[in-house]
Amino acid sequence: MAAIQQRDEGVLSLPTPLARLYGVALQIGIRVTDGCPQLWDEQDEENFSEAAAIVSFPDTVCLNPGLEGDDLRADVLAMGLSVAAMMVCDETTALPGDVVAPSGFVVITRDRVREPTHPAGRFATMMAQRCGRDTASAAFDCYLPVFRGDLAR
Repeated sequence: MAAIQQRDEGVLSLPTPLARLYGVALQIGIRVTDGCPQLWDEQDEENFSEAAAIVSFPDTVCLNPGLEGDDLRADVLAMGLSVAAMMVCDETTALPGDVVAPSGFVVITRDRVREPTHPAGRFATMMAQRCGRDTASAAFDCYLPVFRGDLAR
């Protein structure tokens, strides 16, 4: 009986909210990495230094290694997982609430949304809370990056 009970608990039996969210990522097939230091270098204004994470379609969340504290990392990871789960690249296949990212990338900023209204933010908050985070919001502003090749089109 104990083996069945532990299996039912799954990722929720892990010791911290951050560990539980990493477990969720594993279960749904999303790879979570820290970006290389050059990607997050604050000296270069053309990169993503103010970003908390970059989500790449279809299955990667790249966290900024400079995020301080497990609580912030957990909230950003929850938002990254939510965006990854709801991201589509083709607007014609999008459903209401999907995150449409034609380039296949979404940048999550460090700006927390106090009262999430978009489905991705609401889902991130619910997921973080379910994983043990005591937070009113795990939602963050996001934007679609513009790449140099995109400007020529």
